[in-house]
Amino acid sequence: MKNETTLTEKDLCEEIKDLKVRNAELEKAARRFTAAKKLQNALFRIVDIANSTADLYEFYCELHNIVSELTSAKNFFIALYHQDVNGLSFPYYEDDEDNEQGKDEPLHNKEKIHSAEKYQASPTMQVITQGKLLHLNAQQIAQMGGKGRNAEDWIGVPLIQGDKVLGALVVQSYAPGFSYSKRDENLLTYVSQHIATGLSRKQSAEALKDAHKKLQQNNLELENRVQERTNELNQINLMLANEVKVRRTSEKIQKALFKITDLVSTATSLNDLFEGVHRTISELMYAENAFIAIVSKDKDALEFPYFADQHDARPGIIQLDSENDSEPSSLTVKVFQTGEPILFERSKDKKREVLGPEPISWLGVPLKDQAATFGVIVVQSYDKNHIHSNQNLSVLITIAKQVATAILRKKDADALKQAHENLERRVKERTSVLEKTIVKRRKIEKQLEHESLHDALTQLPNRKYLTEQLKIVLEGELTESSCDIALLFLDLDRFKIINDSLGHHIGDLFLVEVAKRLTSCMRDNDVVVRLGGDEFCILMSDVRSEKVAIRLAERVLNQLRSPVEVEQHSLITSASIGVRLAKVGKDNAVQVIGDADSAMYQAKHDGKNRYCLFDANIKKIVSKRLQLEQDLRNAIGTDQLSLYYQPILELFTNSIVGLEALIRWEHPTEGFISPVEFIPIAEETGLIQEVGEKVVEMACQSLHEFSQISATESLYVNVNISAIQILSRTSDESIRKLIAKYKIDPSKLNAEITESILVEDFKAAIQFVQELKTIGMKVFLDDFGTGYSSLSYLHQFPFDLIKLDQSFIQSTSENNSNITLIESIGFLATNLGMDIVVEGIETEAQMMLAQNLNCRFGQGYLFAKPMPKHQLIKFVQEYATSTSFIN
Repeated sequence: MKNETTLTEKDLCEEIKDLKVRNAELEKAARRFTAAKKLQNALFRIVDIANSTADLYEFYCELHNIVSELTSAKNFFIALYHQDVNGLSFPYYEDDEDNEQGKDEPLHNKEKIHSAEKYQASPTMQVITQGKLLHLNAQQIAQMGGKGRNAEDWIGVPLIQGDKVLGALVVQSYAPGFSYSKRDENLLTYVSQHIATGLSRKQSAEALKDAHKKLQQNNLELENRVQERTNELNQINLMLANEVKVRRTSEKIQKALFKITDLVSTATSLNDLFEGVHRTISELMYAENAFIAIVSKDKDALEFPYFADQHDARPGIIQLDSENDSEPSSLTVKVFQTGEPILFERSKDKKREVLGPEPISWLGVPLKDQAATFGVIVVQSYDKNHIHSNQNLSVLITIAKQVATAILRKKDADALKQAHENLERRVKERTSVLEKTIVKRRKIEKQLEHESLHDALTQLPNRKYLTEQLKIVLEGELTESSCDIALLFLDLDRFKIINDSLGHHIGDLFLVEVAKRLTSCMRDNDVVVRLGGDEFCILMSDVRSEKVAIRLAERVLNQLRSPVEVEQHSLITSASIGVRLAKVGKDNAVQVIGDADSAMYQAKHDGKNRYCLFDANIKKIVSKRLQLEQDLRNAIGTDQLSLYYQPILELFTNSIVGLEALIRWEHPTEGFISPVEFIPIAEETGLIQEVGEKVVEMACQSLHEFSQISATESLYVNVNISAIQILSRTSDESIRKLIAKYKIDPSKLNAEITESILVEDFKAAIQFVQELKTIGMKVFLDDFGTGYSSLSYLHQFPFDLIKLDQSFIQSTSENNSNITLIESIGFLATNLGMDIVVEGIETEAQMMLAQNLNCRFGQGYLFAKPMPKHQLIKFVQEYATSTSFIN
């Protein structure tokens, strides 16, 4: 009996021992499962906090908590690398031991971006630059010369999104003898990948945090329940069984997610996809009755592409009333509009209305594309034995994310497939005409190539063609000739006036006719190019001497002298031509074009309607002129520009009746610059408009001052108005405003215009004269008789006075025919009610001749030279008591 008892106790001991071993194994398995569950929960939480945290700093705090649950991470910080500024910031920094940092260091300034060079030697920067995990002990940290108190053990893990390093995650411990394990390294490496993804999403989707607040709350509740089960697991075997069940559920969910992913590629249609999703959900919960609602393309209604219900047929559509703020009539509509899931139980809420027959239990979850809801997935039960729970809600929320992704991918895949099918169909349909299409395409390509190298208006080669052709020619082998090619750079002298006065249409037709004339001047191998606007180039090959290029330049100038007839307009033009000779193998294209341009600029400055050969001095001269242009721009509006005044006398009474205002420029470093030098520059660049306005304003200001002085109060002032000012159509209004501003008598301000504007734009000139007349001003015809047949204009223009060019009076001693001409002009002017001012009187004899020819007024050096305002006032005051005409 004793032996039997002993054997029984031994057996019991063995059984107890086996039970303990089994229990230990179960506990070990539970711990592994707990660790795996913690990691899984951590990854879920990283995803959740990326969507639910209020701001980035809260996100970082939550990351700290998550990492702390996985490993020792009391001392934890995140460093972000800003590649655009090569900077480093520490948006989250928790370190209880490192208290030696300054106020600008990471511990105290979480928003500052520091220069990455400052941390170049730090372990953190090495993790970022190398993109690899770095694990250091206290000795290794000390060798790197770190600041503050060195940790006992340190791990840094890069945060990598795609191929970009966002920053680094660092944990460290100051506990003596503490060391992170290989498991910690693997754990942090694994977690860092998800943190990087979450960080990237959080940075781009922080504005959506309110929409995800509810989801964060639900996930937090789920996490708490999982944590409660984990705590109970260590106490009783029953909890182990429950956790195993949870684990199996999680595995089912994971398998379900994989299945839904696979359906994207295996399903033949969206309906097959929906059926597969329905089957997959049925493996996780009761889902005999399910449907999917998708918003229509116009966003006005919900459609039901999939509907499986034992008591109801597929409905039509549900209209969405976006203007109605009342409670949605349907739970499906509410889920769609709020973007929030709903778990409904009829016994708890009998007022709610659902789609179709009344179910006992109803569960709906939104389908989202990022933050935008595009549909709803619903499962419902009519059986009281199948009531959906919060656990079913959590599962469906998780599944819904994958379902939404699958639907979107399937739609994209179907669209791509349809596009491929359509493409194949179109290819087949067009196979029969492929050869014709290729021929047409080749023609188009040739046309495009032609258009890229030719000017659309004139069909001449363009600047690109010239540059490429010139480059090819000049890069050839060096020859023995002194020059091989010549480039003529042409700029039309009067095109701007034609274009501004007659319009762009006439201007374009004019350019076409000019192009034809240039082409007619060429040799067989020469090329005419239009650079743009009114600029052309002629590329000459096989040029043995400069005479060849000069002959062509003279031929072009001669060809352009005759008027160009365009739509009943007879247009006169000329050209300024720069000639640059070039040698193959020595010069380059850009330099040659630039030099030819400089020579053209010099030709224009020398008087237009001529050519100029480029030489070493041209560039210096043009450069100086360009500098003068810039200085003139700066001078406008300053006291560098001033007016000098030359008196105009009544020849029979010897009294001063008026003044001509002449502009002068006193350069701060170059001194006095003659108008002969800077006025042409102003006209070429368009600055003459501003200079002219400046002259009128200074004249008005002087007239206001003259009106306060008895000796000058009766004098008038003449100002010269350029052709460009007249063509601008705005000068008359500007003059009107200045007269009002300085409160002067408009009859004391006279405008002098030259004969050239009468030829350039007759209509603009007469309109300008009439406008000035309405203001109350007088208009003088300046430089009369300098090259145009002007007598006919005197009948058509309401001039008040003619200013006879000084060449007439100064050449009378040599040419008696001029005396007869002056008499004729005087007779005609008298009949038209006009007076004459004789310019350039320098001798007593010339003055007496003017009086004998019945010319009433005169001006010239005999009486006075142009003088500044203060001298002029003094001169007029003294002249009143003087009997001499000599200045």
